[in-house]
Amino acid sequence: MSGTMASGFIDRYGAAFGGSKALLLRMSGLLGGEQRADGAWITDDTGRRWLDFGSFGVHLLGHRHPVLVDAAVEQLGLMGLSGKILGNSAATACAEALVAATPPALDRVAFANTGSEATEMAMKMAVLATGRAEFIALRGSYHGKTAGALHLSDSMAGRSPVPLAAPVHFVTPGDEAAARALLATGRIAAVFAEPIQGEGGIRPVAAEFLAFLREETARTGTLLALDEIQTGVGRCGRLWRSAAEVGPDLLLAGKVLGGGLVPLAAVLYASSLIGDSSADPVVLASSFAGGALAGVVGRSVLELVSSEQFLTRVRRTGESTRRRLAELFDGDPRVAEIRGEGLMIGLQAASPAIAGHVVLEAAKRGVLLSFCLSRPSVLRVYPPAVIGDQDLADGLDRIAEAVAATPPGS
Repeated sequence: MSGTMASGFIDRYGAAFGGSKALLLRMSGLLGGEQRADGAWITDDTGRRWLDFGSFGVHLLGHRHPVLVDAAVEQLGLMGLSGKILGNSAATACAEALVAATPPALDRVAFANTGSEATEMAMKMAVLATGRAEFIALRGSYHGKTAGALHLSDSMAGRSPVPLAAPVHFVTPGDEAAARALLATGRIAAVFAEPIQGEGGIRPVAAEFLAFLREETARTGTLLALDEIQTGVGRCGRLWRSAAEVGPDLLLAGKVLGGGLVPLAAVLYASSLIGDSSADPVVLASSFAGGALAGVVGRSVLELVSSEQFLTRVRRTGESTRRRLAELFDGDPRVAEIRGEGLMIGLQAASPAIAGHVVLEAAKRGVLLSFCLSRPSVLRVYPPAVIGDQDLADGLDRIAEAVAATPPGS
């Protein structure tokens, strides 16, 4: 495709989605539109290929995994969305697989389309089950962009244009005194916590503090919601990063669960605490969630990521990636730290400006990176588990070239 034709696409994009978005793409040299994706690669309509190390945590299984595509095509020959009146066999099988893969107390499933929707569903369940209407979330948290989820997201709460009647109290991870005092009021419906704060900079929350929250919420009749939307479904080299150890009352899943093919999220919950009356079928209903296509894809994803062979590959690939990044940037003032678990890896730049420059330079070299929304100095390096060794090495070398091309004083 010629430069004129590529520029034409950006003009069309700006007319449809806004000039500022188009300007950002133009500045990044991303002039073509996505046209095809396979495994770790995206090809745009200029014929240019990109290694996808971004994707907002969705593509752990890469793009168009053949097992998932085959399952989806077969299901599309039968049914796509649910009619919503009858029960759906494919969604039921997916729900059964989720229940089988989580702690025993989590015996019910509510499907959503996105992680934000799952967060909102969990908030409503907690209020209905407890009769309380206040929440606790952690400093550095991120739980989504819909109105309620934004209010639970520390750095985003002040940016929500929609007021929320239910107060949200933010506690610094590790501050047991503050959490205990709030829980003692008897006004908190649920505590929301991520085991590793993704948009907060790939920062783990101490296991001891999660255990403390579990003990105190149980003691005060408060629900504990563990948000594993980004950390779960194999991302950290385990099926769930912390659900088995923490034993939450609500577990949020998403991102990888859709296999990079369909939007799919879920809330798993304990019916002993959140009965059928609390999972209000009207308040929690969705026209699109719980469809047959999503159910088949979700079940197939769980089968793939539950194998020990797959989880071992995630752990080993993650370890080798972090080790290589540490070697590449040892002593480089532009990179402060490499951290993470499994294929949830953060590259902490010395400043947000340096991180932004690296994203642009990496894009010039055919590698797509994204930064953490709440901590823009941290870049997410999320290669898919299906990536070949040579492609991975090549991608990391390109990131090193991008950092080398970034002025230290950016």
